[in-house]
Amino acid sequence: MSMKGRLNTTDKVMTHLSTGNQRQQDACRVLQDSRLLAMLAPYFVYPAGTVPIDVDLPDSDLDVLCYVHDLDAFQAAMRSQLEVIALNGRIQWMYGVGDSDQKAYVTCELKLGSWPVEIFAQSVPIDQQNAYLHMQVEWSLLQLWGEAGHRKIRRLKQAGLKTEPAFAHVLGLEGNPYIAMRDLAELKEQELWNFARSRVTF
Repeated sequence: MSMKGRLNTTDKVMTHLSTGNQRQQDACRVLQDSRLLAMLAPYFVYPAGTVPIDVDLPDSDLDVLCYVHDLDAFQAAMRSQLEVIALNGRIQWMYGVGDSDQKAYVTCELKLGSWPVEIFAQSVPIDQQNAYLHMQVEWSLLQLWGEAGHRKIRRLKQAGLKTEPAFAHVLGLEGNPYIAMRDLAELKEQELWNFARSRVTF
């Protein structure tokens, strides 16, 4: 891990990636060279997912979150710009329905260089989107657990678990792992660490 503290802004994530491992530095370069973040800046763009927190697998994609009021207008405005930078000009849009307390969303999948990228846009502020909340909790836990925690999460993912279920498994959380991990985001960092220490030690 190249940076302690929270990864709660785009600038902090990009700085972290730029000084991270080889894959993180490559992800940073691709995001910068493609100017994807600059294109999406009006939508409060934020790089999320497993790459910034170093629990990605070789086929993991780069996740990019956006805060968008009008999903149709977003797609119309960004389609041609994204086609220009995407490998072979290929992009794929998909609309989805959020959870009971989350709104509808649209995703755009494309490839930048060797990296698959998924843009996730929702009319929910970035710091209230599930992917953001999950990443903040996961990063905080990994700072507590250190490299042993990284290894455990990676092993579980290599065995077929998704990221949130892997963390929930380590913590012994019951029920829907995505909801359980989101609920942990309501805890202050020290409270989260105290809870984690009561469940597992590395």
